[in-house]
Amino acid sequence: MISPRFVFICLFMTMTSEVLLSPFYPQYFTNAFHVDGVAMTSFFIICCRIVVIVMTPLWGMLLKKWKVQHIIVASLLMTALIKVILSEVSTFYGFLATSLVLLVFQSSLYLLYPYLVGGMKNGQKKASAATTYVFIVHTAIIVASLFGSTIIAWEMPLKVYQYFALADMVLAVWLLTRKASPLKTEKTPSIQSINEPIFFYLLAIFFFHLGHNVIRPYFTLFTSDTYSMSSQSSALLYVMPSIMAIVLKLTVPTKLFNGKVIALFYGVTGASALLLCLQAYADHLSMFIISRILYGAGFYLSMVILDIYLFQKSKEGAAYYYSWLIAVQNIALLIAPLLALEISKVNLALPLAAGAAALLAASAVMPLRNKTIPILRQVKENEG
Repeated sequence: MISPRFVFICLFMTMTSEVLLSPFYPQYFTNAFHVDGVAMTSFFIICCRIVVIVMTPLWGMLLKKWKVQHIIVASLLMTALIKVILSEVSTFYGFLATSLVLLVFQSSLYLLYPYLVGGMKNGQKKASAATTYVFIVHTAIIVASLFGSTIIAWEMPLKVYQYFALADMVLAVWLLTRKASPLKTEKTPSIQSINEPIFFYLLAIFFFHLGHNVIRPYFTLFTSDTYSMSSQSSALLYVMPSIMAIVLKLTVPTKLFNGKVIALFYGVTGASALLLCLQAYADHLSMFIISRILYGAGFYLSMVILDIYLFQKSKEGAAYYYSWLIAVQNIALLIAPLLALEISKVNLALPLAAGAAALLAASAVMPLRNKTIPILRQVKENEG
């Protein structure tokens, strides 16, 4: 089994490289490539999400046939090569094309997480892995956003990808030199037509990720326009929810998630919606910061709850079921920048209000979820 340490280090480095410049895409695209940064940011994000939506199930099928270790090593070597190429591009469409090819291989790395959790039998270990994953995600966002606020001031910011290429090479060598067996996966069951679809659960996932991501593309523009903040200060507010996620990971015991987690989901998601409204129309910076901190706490708790609920119900074939969640999540991430682009033309505060509305929709849809999680019924073999 590939070690949890490798999985989380690999995910941290991958997420950091992916998020590094994203908070500043509007400004960077305008200054470096002389294009409409606001419009091209949405176009870029949409193209990236389409690649992830297409590639995730394809990698999922390949992981059933090939050894996970071989796929991950090959992907790391390819991402290293492509990141070197990315560091040398000089046009927007060159940056776009190279980034899309990068995501073709990079999307396979994110399936390490459900395969890791799927190989765990103990519920407490699953909860611990889920909270660790959220911790890694938000730590990467913090490091990338704060580091990116410095990198964006470089004369050639894309050169930083050469360092991430080196990191990918080191990870590939690490995995090659370890005497590790592939991640243990459940025997792939035979499946028949859809029996108990979890349509409303997936719809809740969609609204949840739409709500939390529609505010991101132009958040730094909103804070700089409303409060006249520097890039560093805007980046700090951008990652405030991630800072809170780290704080809660270190302070909230995992046993909190062992009971009926959905009731907790309703409370924190509803509170998050109200806090987003407060951020949109806060009169004072201090009120904005406080609401941002509390919003971050709700974001962390609800993310962990959704993952744990999936792993509790699916039990077998966790990676397969998680691929549905990833697909729906990326559809939301595809639509979010489109929605953000249109409503931000009216007012930069509107994405925050739209995010609140989407979170309320997630809370409204969640009670309609099916009682069982399987998307496709598993057909038992004839025992004679």
